[in-house]
Amino acid sequence: MKKISTILIIVFSMVVGGQCYGQETVPKEVLLTTLNSVNSLKKLPNETVLKLMEYNKVYVDKVYDIINNSKSDKDQKNAFKTLSNDNEKSLIELFGKKGIYKDYVKLMEEELHPLIKKDKNLKYLY
Repeated sequence: MKKISTILIIVFSMVVGGQCYGQETVPKEVLLTTLNSVNSLKKLPNETVLKLMEYNKVYVDKVYDIINNSKSDKDQKNAFKTLSNDNEKSLIELFGKKGIYKDYVKLMEEELHPLIKKDKNLKYLY
């Protein structure tokens, strides 16, 4: 009886531990929808919103290319830093004003927070 109890405790611990450390991945579509949710930024003209949506499609593909490659964590982190710098430059150019870019980044930090909790790889986006 003691052996069965011990085995059950070990199996239960492994299952619970595996669930705690398991990481959920966020689907591309969810990330893309989140990045495109700019309704609260009333300052953006429709043309800019359309360009942003096109840009975000390419950006999300790049993000998932980094996540899905077999590089080390350090290499992935460096790739995200490079992508983040390029993203900042592209978005400032797209919006035309640094103030609008800052508003967008602030909004994205709020919107992405629940997704980052699910997938720690996304913490390097902004």
